[in-house]
Amino acid sequence: MRVTIDLDRDIIIIPDNFFKKIGEENEKLEKYGATAVDPLVRIWHSFFTAMDDTNNRLLTQTNAKTSTRKKKTVNVEETKKRIDREKEIIAEKKAEAEKAAADKK
Repeated sequence: MRVTIDLDRDIIIIPDNFFKKIGEENEKLEKYGATAVDPLVRIWHSFFTAMDDTNNRLLTQTNAKTSTRKKKTVNVEETKKRIDREKEIIAEKKAEAEKAAADKK
């Protein structure tokens, strides 16, 4: 399933059936005793996986069609911890920028 990050508009574009497909996958996971995965955690997981290995996972559309990169299993807890860490980093950088802007005045 493809999700697109539009850098011009700062939006994430998902397929119309994204939540339906995630729901179907979660039903299968729960049927076999696994934990359902939040749809946004799925997006974060894939983003982190790709960004952690840009040498192999940052691809043009043409190259992506023939890519042999394998899907990594979603570890919900690790991904949620990483999301929290990233949010903290963003908040710290925002506070630093605001302080620097205030100091210039």
